[in-house]
Amino acid sequence: MARIDGDPAPWHELPPPLAAQLGLTIASFGHLEDMLKRAIFALDRDRLSGAIREHDFRQWLRRMDHVAADSLGTLIDRLDRTLIREGRGNPDLSADLDEIKTWRNLLCHATWQPEATGWKPLFVNTRGEVHDRTMDETDLAAIRAMTLDAANRARRIIESLDDHGNGVAE
Repeated sequence: MARIDGDPAPWHELPPPLAAQLGLTIASFGHLEDMLKRAIFALDRDRLSGAIREHDFRQWLRRMDHVAADSLGTLIDRLDRTLIREGRGNPDLSADLDEIKTWRNLLCHATWQPEATGWKPLFVNTRGEVHDRTMDETDLAAIRAMTLDAANRARRIIESLDDHGNGVAE
């Protein structure tokens, strides 16, 4: 949700180092989405019987089509449910993914304003919470590192599955 208090402000070009770090961080969210989709697919595929009927297989493919189009928040919820169903619940990963989802919403939807102490992303989330502090390249690098770590943990879930097309053979 946009903040609409105060007068409309002009667009401010971010300093190149901050803009570059913001771009890298946002790109890491896309990588995380890809790894989450692959983990959900692999976990769900691992459950299919070798003697699956055509009708059941088509239903499964339709579900996977939905996964392919899901947003980060929905993917996080779906992966969490899938891991719990499979007895692989991971509260630490779930907590990190929820934090990343919050950062993603802020960084992808905020407008940036210069402040005396740095640059502030202006954004109000759906719960009415306001991000009220400046951010710099170090903050963005830390968010990117957390995001890439979560993507690697999702990749390890895939690799932990059997070698019948569900894991990564290297």
